[in-house]
Amino acid sequence: MRGVSRERRVTTKILAVSLSAALFGGAVAAFAQQPDQSQQNQQPSSGQGPQPQEQPGSEIYIPKKAPPPKPKEEKVQKINPNQVYTIRTQSNLVNVNVLVTDRSGDPITNLAKSNFRIYDNGVEQPITNFSTAAAPLTVTLLVEFSNKWWGYLYLALQDAYEFLNFMRPHDWVAVVSFGMKPHILQDFTHDPQAVRSALDSLRIPGFSETNLYDALAFTEDRMKNIQGRKAIIVICTGIDTFSKITYPQMLKIAKTSDTPIYPVSILQWVYMRNGVSDMTAALARNQLSFIARYSGGQAYFPAFTGAVPDIYRQIGDTLRHEYSLGFIPTHTAQSGKYHKLEVKLVDPAGNPLRIVNKKGKQVKYKIVTRQGYYAPGA
Repeated sequence: MRGVSRERRVTTKILAVSLSAALFGGAVAAFAQQPDQSQQNQQPSSGQGPQPQEQPGSEIYIPKKAPPPKPKEEKVQKINPNQVYTIRTQSNLVNVNVLVTDRSGDPITNLAKSNFRIYDNGVEQPITNFSTAAAPLTVTLLVEFSNKWWGYLYLALQDAYEFLNFMRPHDWVAVVSFGMKPHILQDFTHDPQAVRSALDSLRIPGFSETNLYDALAFTEDRMKNIQGRKAIIVICTGIDTFSKITYPQMLKIAKTSDTPIYPVSILQWVYMRNGVSDMTAALARNQLSFIARYSGGQAYFPAFTGAVPDIYRQIGDTLRHEYSLGFIPTHTAQSGKYHKLEVKLVDPAGNPLRIVNKKGKQVKYKIVTRQGYYAPGA
């Protein structure tokens, strides 16, 4: 009996476990076959078709989002200044402004293109550009501001106001002073009153140095890219104390530049009053004259203050009545060497031009122009 009962109990437990497993498996199967309400109610986004249903028991692998690629580190290039090359576009056209004056310095007008001949190192060049139009002026008033001779300089400066009377509405004028170094008191402006205010600011100089060549080089550099009629009018003694730029270097700058320099020097006043020695005065006069001549300008050394207003008038008339000529050199070599220029006046037959006044008397004339130019380097 005991053996039978034990056998029944084992059988009963087995049946109970089997039944529980069956019930649990059926519930799981029923739950697996029931659709997901969240998926059933979810609508496809715009532009997308319905999403495929996943089968029960299938494995789903969600790929990990790949991290964005790291930017490549650019190597910093070290630049050797000696290996940096500047690309420049340059024209072969050489511009030459020519002034023709009588013995008094007054300009001679009404000359034609056929009256001019240009020679480059002795070789005649065909004139491609010719103009006599009264174009606007661009002028820098460069004023020596030194306490050594300021009393005389101030007198010349007062007469510089006369130049403003020759300004026209489209002219540009700047004011730069110099002693130890140049200072821009007024940049280029059409306003004569602004120019007067800049000149009025020059009251009491603090230094006795006059670094003329440095100031001229500075001003020439500012004006080198300005087109049209332009000039530098310098109110100075002509004496340089200790510029960084030497006289030969300044002379080369004047030769290279197309901006004429017109110095109005008080050197004669100072010399007459024993302010400078004979040798110093002679040297300063020669150097200033050569700088002006090579730039295409003219130096003035008035002996008294009453002559200064007429000088400014002459400079104004000169700039208004220049002849603008241009030519393309027939030579093509880019030697970087200096080329000497020569301008002559001829009649229709090719003979030297003879100019007469209203009375039929022959007039002696003077040609003022730049002495040469530097050809582009290779």
